Amino acid sequence: MAKLWVMFFTSLLLVSMMNFYAVIREPDMIDIDDIHEYPRETVKIKGVLSSYVVDPYGEQADRIDLQIREIDGHSVVEVRWFVDRDADIPPIGTIVTVEGEVSEWNGRIWLSSNGYGAIRCPNSDGTCDSIEYETVPLVEVAMNPSAYANMSVRIDGYLSESIAPDVTYHSLSLMDNPSYGNADHLLYMQVEGRGLEWIEAGSHVDVSGWLQYDQRSLRWRMLVQATGIEVLNQGEAVTLSWELEPYTLTYEVGKLVAIDGVANEFSDGWWISGDSPTDRLCMLPSPEDLEAGIENLTQTWTGRLIWSTDEATICLDRGHDASVANPAGNFGDDVTTMLDIAEDPFAFLGQNHTFEGWVTDPIPPDYDKGYVGDGPDYYSRTTKLRLHLIGEHVEYIEAGQPIRFNATVLWSESEGRVILEARSWTLGEAPDPSLLNWGDGYNSWKWDIGKLVTIYGEAVMDEDGNQWIQRSGSNERMCLLGDGTEASQQESIGEPIDWTGRLSTTEDAVENTMQFCIDIR
Repeated sequence: MAKLWVMFFTSLLLVSMMNFYAVIREPDMIDIDDIHEYPRETVKIKGVLSSYVVDPYGEQADRIDLQIREIDGHSVVEVRWFVDRDADIPPIGTIVTVEGEVSEWNGRIWLSSNGYGAIRCPNSDGTCDSIEYETVPLVEVAMNPSAYANMSVRIDGYLSESIAPDVTYHSLSLMDNPSYGNADHLLYMQVEGRGLEWIEAGSHVDVSGWLQYDQRSLRWRMLVQATGIEVLNQGEAVTLSWELEPYTLTYEVGKLVAIDGVANEFSDGWWISGDSPTDRLCMLPSPEDLEAGIENLTQTWTGRLIWSTDEATICLDRGHDASVANPAGNFGDDVTTMLDIAEDPFAFLGQNHTFEGWVTDPIPPDYDKGYVGDGPDYYSRTTKLRLHLIGEHVEYIEAGQPIRFNATVLWSESEGRVILEARSWTLGEAPDPSLLNWGDGYNSWKWDIGKLVTIYGEAVMDEDGNQWIQRSGSNERMCLLGDGTEASQQESIGEPIDWTGRLSTTEDAVENTMQFCIDIR
């Protein structure tokens, strides 16, 4: 019996000693990049204070949020410091050590630190080292933006969205953390001009631009040329989780992403599936995927998350190539660029030159004027000029159709603009008709008025003899202009089909409404 009591007290002593050690032991010093490996553990990190905000939600809370960046790297961690709001905060650029518990919620991760001793200077004598910023820290602009108003400024930060090449305009935010949810400061940016390659979301950049107050939007904004962005470190692919709500995917459209799953081809295309029956993500495989054979293959799939018009859903694009979508500027040496004309039109007046471009809007056979641009669509072009065709063309020239032409550069005093008067031209292949999706409505369809479009539905005829294309199983419909036999042909087919024609609008005088029509004549 005595031995049992000895064993009991020995065990009690050992447990007490272990608990005492757990309380007094020094937390492990870890790298910021490894913080996700220590959930709910108390750890230490060492880094540079790059940003902070006191009482971030204006609740009079005793909380200060800080951003700590690697000393010789680009990773950043958010620290939520629960301390008196009047606590002394080291200057921006100070090297500090931070002790806190690794917390995580809904994909976000941060350090939760309590008390004055949680943030210290690492030197044994209590002093702090610091680094010298070559740019203006974003937090300094946030604290006193008027000090930088209407002047050129160079700011250090992270991009909230990806910047695509061959696209002339982007609107996004410059942040003090690569993750939007963990950022304390966001500066709205408008970027104009084409870059040479993708700049991914979360990239660490130095941005040079013009800071001004936008009275219309009641916010500060930075006007930036694409050449004013210097990439210090490219952002990494965003890891997607099947556990998050599906609507959160909309926040990642345009970004490089990675997701675990199995690929399978179904009747409605390729899909990546997770563990649950409801875990599905549309996938657009690359030619290399199809050649290698990916049916029933389980792996981590990477690609760019896009909105697919054809699939009418968000998809993982494995073969995305922006230069294919926007082949602007790939012209021969014998071609004069339209940008040259736009920059100095009077230097070219009366001269004949060869041009290449894309027709911006459909030109019907009975009309000889239109516009030509140096890109196939609104987002890829930088220049658009008036085009006057001297001669007949028996068919429609479609929007987005390539054209090579020889033209005389003229100046119209009555219109106050340059006109390219073309007497000979060669047309490339017309683009495929645009796909209309039921439910998109006027705000989406209005951009395709006058263009060739395709929509899936059934042809029906009402009691007045008017023909309509109707969405199966609903009351949605649009008028159909044909030879009058389409409804009877539909009955013989027995199922909905794709209808291709030119989108137009007409007014209903009785109902006093406007309606869309497809003209297939």
